[in-house]
Amino acid sequence: MQQDQLRHEEGLRDRKRRLARNATQKAAIELSLEHGVEAVTVEMICDAAGISPRTFYNYFPSRELALLGDPKPRPAAAQIDAFLAMEGVSDVEACAALIAQAWIASEPDRDLFRKRRRLLDANPELAAVDWGRRIDSRAEYADLAQRRLAMREPHRDAADLATDAELTVSLAMGMLQVLAKTWARAEREPDVASLIHEYFPRVRRLTQAPHAATPAV
Repeated sequence: MQQDQLRHEEGLRDRKRRLARNATQKAAIELSLEHGVEAVTVEMICDAAGISPRTFYNYFPSRELALLGDPKPRPAAAQIDAFLAMEGVSDVEACAALIAQAWIASEPDRDLFRKRRRLLDANPELAAVDWGRRIDSRAEYADLAQRRLAMREPHRDAADLATDAELTVSLAMGMLQVLAKTWARAEREPDVASLIHEYFPRVRRLTQAPHAATPAV
């Protein structure tokens, strides 16, 4: 009973911290959209968010990281194991599901996502830093995809498998980028897992050659 209470309290603390960090990020982004990134200081962000500089630096090592947010979420060990063992779906679909699961577990804030997207679109230099972090994330998922491919085809050349793994991750992430836009702009927040299942029939249709029309007799 005492352990359950402790876990509950830890869960509440984590949620409170996450919401406070999100509010700080929103304040930083809103100020940057209004005044320009270079004009915004940590003190301005703290005033807008109602926190002290000490609290700010407990949340973020720098102003830039408050604007960019956390690194791309990493999948948990159980999610990786499920991905490697997943059957009945394509490698691309399995990879997209893994990336989405890690994203969902981070409890993304739609309002924060939309504001950050606007900021990155307006600031190419900041967007370039964010892109660098995406490359690191892609490399990690490509390694996992290669592991999955190698389990099924252990005798294939490693370089060949690496190419297929990169294609798998590129296709999965490309679909998820479109899905994320739908998720962000929907009037009511849709379920990400449901969106994935809705999008994959489209992906299959677009990546397969159309059936030739049967000639008239």
